[in-house]
Amino acid sequence: MKRFYRQLLIGLVLSVVLAGAVGYGTNNAPAITENTTPTAMSDGSAGLLVIAHGAPMPAWNKPVLALEKQVVKALGPNSPFKKVKVVLMEFVKPSVADGVAEMERAGCSRIVAVPLLIAPSSHSHWDIPALLGLYSDEKMKAELAEEGATIVKSKLPITVTATLDSGELLVETMLARVKELSKNPAEEAVIVLAHGDDGLKPYWDALMKRITYNICGKTGITHADWAYVHVGQGYRSGGVPAIMAAAENRKRVLLVGCYVSMGAAGMHKRFMNRPTRIHGMALPNPLKGKDIVAAKHGLLPSPGAAEWIAKTAKAALR
Repeated sequence: MKRFYRQLLIGLVLSVVLAGAVGYGTNNAPAITENTTPTAMSDGSAGLLVIAHGAPMPAWNKPVLALEKQVVKALGPNSPFKKVKVVLMEFVKPSVADGVAEMERAGCSRIVAVPLLIAPSSHSHWDIPALLGLYSDEKMKAELAEEGATIVKSKLPITVTATLDSGELLVETMLARVKELSKNPAEEAVIVLAHGDDGLKPYWDALMKRITYNICGKTGITHADWAYVHVGQGYRSGGVPAIMAAAENRKRVLLVGCYVSMGAAGMHKRFMNRPTRIHGMALPNPLKGKDIVAAKHGLLPSPGAAEWIAKTAKAALR
C-alpha cells in the first residue's frame, strides 16, 4: 500500500521503536491493544485473526491460507480461541474486515490479531492498525477506500501482536534453508534477501545480522551478507552487487529469501532469463557463469510457523 505521507510518519515511528517504547520484534514486546479491559485467557471466547499481506498469485496465498488449520491444530483441544481465521490485506479475500465479521458472528469476546509479517514495517505500524479501526487518518481512509479496502468498525477489543522476528522462528528457518543447499561450507557464501523497510533500516539490519551470524556459527560458512529486494523489484540494484561480491570470495553462492511465502529461486530465475535493456541495448548479465543456487521456499512451509502463531496469540491473552 503506497502512501505519500508515510515517510513523514515513519521517522517518528523509528525513534519510538529504537527508544523501546514499542516492543515489536522483542520476546517481551507489549501488544498494541485498543483497551485494557481484562478478559479471561482460558474461557475459549477469544478470536484469533492471522493477518498476511496477500498477493494476486494463488501460489503465494496457498501456504498462507493453509496455516488456518495448522494453527487450530497447534492450539490443541484446550484452545482459548473460539475462532481462528487467516485473512489477507490486499488483492484477494478473505479480507481483514471479512475476518472480523466472522469473529463477531461467532460470538467472540475479543480479537487477537497476529501480523504474518517478517518484521516491523509501515504495514505493521500503519496499515494493519488502520484496517482494524485502531488508527485513523483522513488521507489514509481515502487511500484505503480507493484500494477497495474496508475499515473495520467493531466494538470488540482488538490486540495486535509482534511480527515474525519475535523469537527464533526466522533464525531457525533461514538456517534450515541454507543447510538444504549447502554442500561444502568452506567454499560457499550466503546472501539473505529480504523486503526491508527504508524507514526502519537499522532494525532490519539488526535482524539480518542476527540471521547471518547464526548461519555462519552453525554451518562453518564464513562469508554471509544480506540485501533488500522487494519481491523481485530492484534485484539488479539491490541483490546483484551483494551476490557479485560473494562470488568473488567463494566458489558457490547460496541465496535464501527471508520472505513469508516465497524463496529466492523465483526472482533469481527471472533475472537470469530476462535481459535488462537500456535505450534498446541489452546489458550483459553479471551473474552469468557464476555458481549460484537459490532456495525455493522462504518461511513457509515451516513446521514451526503455526506453533509460533499459537504461542504468540496465547501470550497476548495474558
